[in-house]
Amino acid sequence: MTDTPSEDAGLREEISRLQAALDLHTSERNADKAISRQSATRMRLLEAMMETVPVGVVLADADGKILHGNSNVEEMLRHPVLYSGDTESYGEWISFHEDGTRVESHEYPLARIISDGETRSEIDVEYQRGDGTRFWLRIIGEPVLDAEGKRIGATVALIDIDEERQLKKAQEILIAELNHRVKNAFSVVKSIVSQSLRKLSVQDGLRQTIDSRLDAYAGAHAKLVGTTWDEAPVGDVARDILDPIGGGRIEIKGPVVTIPSRQALAFSMAFYELATNAVKYGALSVPDGRVTLTWNLTRTDARSVIEMRWKERGGPVPDQPTETGFGSFITGRALQMETGGRVTTTFPEEGYEWHLEMPAEEKEEKFT
Repeated sequence: MTDTPSEDAGLREEISRLQAALDLHTSERNADKAISRQSATRMRLLEAMMETVPVGVVLADADGKILHGNSNVEEMLRHPVLYSGDTESYGEWISFHEDGTRVESHEYPLARIISDGETRSEIDVEYQRGDGTRFWLRIIGEPVLDAEGKRIGATVALIDIDEERQLKKAQEILIAELNHRVKNAFSVVKSIVSQSLRKLSVQDGLRQTIDSRLDAYAGAHAKLVGTTWDEAPVGDVARDILDPIGGGRIEIKGPVVTIPSRQALAFSMAFYELATNAVKYGALSVPDGRVTLTWNLTRTDARSVIEMRWKERGGPVPDQPTETGFGSFITGRALQMETGGRVTTTFPEEGYEWHLEMPAEEKEEKFT
């Protein structure tokens, strides 16, 4: 018996369908292989990139399982990467807070990003290496997102800050010693001045004025020594001097503008002189008098300028002095020489006004 033409056509059609299915299967397998090769290539490139960065890097998946850590992690921590299974297992990475308490699993940046949904997390810890020694480590973490913005894991950078902490500690000791010596020096100066004036039989009020001025200068110096030393916000300098004297009647307002320490000391003395003069003769000498100290920062293509104004209101009508004393020198010529600015004073019936315009050396501006 022979096949009919219709049966032959059906058989050929079935063979064609089977061949098409086989070709599709083969194509899919080749595509899968290509995708696998691409994924493997990307992973090798990622691992190579992680090896080039000068910090330790650890990757975790969306469940907190640690997948990879570069060689810097092992060199820094002196033990193999710990492939913790989830965020609750991070306690096997042994580290301590500054107060000596153990860092818990949930406190690590990876846990805070994966479990708590934080967008960035950072912590400084004293880490216990594999050989038992300890060092200070900064851990900074951020989430890893896919193309749709979905969190698929997190990564942390491990940075050795041990030398930074040691330098900071040494600096704090040095600053404390310097501050102590400066206080002693001012005490000696006050003693010498007081004894010299006593021998000259001058009135006690003069001795008290000089003592107060030296105390103000010493306080400003100590404040600066206790900070970064090279600069200070002008608002902080003003409040340190004026708040104790003004008793809430001096309004202080302006942007956060930093000034060099040498200028901060000059401003401290100037603020002290302005405030004590207001207490003795100006707006603060009466119950309803008030003072405002304001400043602004103006930037142009050519330069940046700070304008500062001291206005007294509600006090006696001011009298323009016929001669200048130490206070006028401090608030005028001395401040001009230190800042490179220009000081003007006016004596309207409403109250004494003092104005300074100076070039700015600050780095950033924020309003508070």
